[in-house]
Amino acid sequence: MLSNAGVAWRAWLIRAMWLCGASYVAALAIHGLGWGPAWEGWFGTFVDGWLGMLTVWVPAAVCWLAVYRVGRQGPEVLLAAAGVTSFAAGDTYYILMTIGGQSLPFPSPADVGYLLVYPLLLAALVVTFRRHARAQALSVWLDCAVGSLGAAAVLAVVLDPVLDSATAGPFSLAMAVAVAPPAFDLVLVAAIAGIAALRGVRMGTRWALLVCGLLAFTAADVVYGLQVTAETYVQGTPLDAGWAIGLALMAMWVDGAAEGGQTTTQAPRPATRATALAVSSVATIAGLGVLVVGTRVPVSTLAVTLAGVTLLAAAARSELAVRLLARIADQRLLAAATDQLTGLPNRRALHAEAHTRLAEPRHRSHALLMLDLDKFKEVNDSLGHRAGDHLLVQVGARLRENLRDGDLLARLGGDEFAVLLDDAGHDQAVNAAARLCAAMGEPFLVEGTSLRSSVSIGIALSPDDGLDLSMLLRKADIAMYKAKTLSTGHHVYCLADDADDAARPLMVGELRVTMASDQFVLHYQPTIDPVTDEVDGVEALVP
Repeated sequence: MLSNAGVAWRAWLIRAMWLCGASYVAALAIHGLGWGPAWEGWFGTFVDGWLGMLTVWVPAAVCWLAVYRVGRQGPEVLLAAAGVTSFAAGDTYYILMTIGGQSLPFPSPADVGYLLVYPLLLAALVVTFRRHARAQALSVWLDCAVGSLGAAAVLAVVLDPVLDSATAGPFSLAMAVAVAPPAFDLVLVAAIAGIAALRGVRMGTRWALLVCGLLAFTAADVVYGLQVTAETYVQGTPLDAGWAIGLALMAMWVDGAAEGGQTTTQAPRPATRATALAVSSVATIAGLGVLVVGTRVPVSTLAVTLAGVTLLAAAARSELAVRLLARIADQRLLAAATDQLTGLPNRRALHAEAHTRLAEPRHRSHALLMLDLDKFKEVNDSLGHRAGDHLLVQVGARLRENLRDGDLLARLGGDEFAVLLDDAGHDQAVNAAARLCAAMGEPFLVEGTSLRSSVSIGIALSPDDGLDLSMLLRKADIAMYKAKTLSTGHHVYCLADDADDAARPLMVGELRVTMASDQFVLHYQPTIDPVTDEVDGVEALVP
């Protein structure tokens, strides 16, 4: 934490940084338009010398004040501050040695400062995203790779003249130093494009300052390299402000990182997925464009290689996406055919599977068992629906344990279950029903309470009672109601059950009409104890 004086000093430094930067850019613009004094005199010495040094050292001071505030908690802040300072030191050495019109050998100590800024800033970039990168899936890394490779392929085409000029002679230290800035620019742009393709990242508002600063550095390097190659570079143009602007923007990011404005992560959002898709798509098109351009004009081997690898990564990403979509589709189909409570197949799955099984000629006979728990409503009413759900889960598990591997068990809804048995006639179906009734008679432990339950099972046989599931379900339901009425546990459907089933709705209708018209006559009949001849009770009768 800074004191009040420290806060004021920080604000003054930031204002001074932007004032110096604005003055530097304005002075270069005035000279570029031909309005100012001659560059070879005091004006050039002041602008390119003393004002130029202030323009690079004040951002370094802002960075080191941020390092002081954040301490050891922000390694990325320390790395970025070191990078900015390295550039400022190299630039200062260059200015002091050339301010009197002297020329420096190439390479010189100034180039060491200029070159160190790249690995230090890239390291700061990597450290910033290291925690988020650990949580990324393979698809995200492929998006990142496509974006990085596509951007690098395009930049390789742009930098081709610079790279060719730098590598024209035999290998030497001077050639290595000349090649390093454009090579680092390739890596820098690739890293920025790759990060932009990462999903599930919520960028802090100041993170854009770092990106813009790094891009400003890259743009200045690229233009400078092209102008030097074409021998058109002139000192004192607005191009010289590119590096100063980049340093100021990066210093603002460092200051924001110390204030808690660094990148944070969160769950993937649709917007970030759209950004990742856009970056990956644009990079793929760019890679394809480089290959197309390569068929018309000479393109460097590096650019063609990067473009080819970009398309390979994009193809791998597409293949992964197709597999992921197929897996999601399978999961959705499975979820649509599964009962969410018990994990058993639901009514839809029973219809689909039964249609296939009943049509198979190798299975000549089938049995459909419909099960209904007795007095299940009492469990819900007395212990609550949560306890009822727990009971249903245990019922489903116990039924599965007492069936053969090939038997199809499904939950129809509520407390109703169905079992389809292959190669099962009358005796096999009855034995299976008796086994299930016995299993259901064992106590269940629900929320610390021991419950005893029973089940009523209706049995329909195929092909005798029907050839399709709908017919078997209807007749098994009739048989189940018969088993519940007779309290026999299980019952096999027979033709006589249809009469009872048809009479049931008629009886219910007649009862409703009789009750509505008040046609019932209630009589009370005393009951007498035969030993004492005393009345010990009363029976209520409706004739």
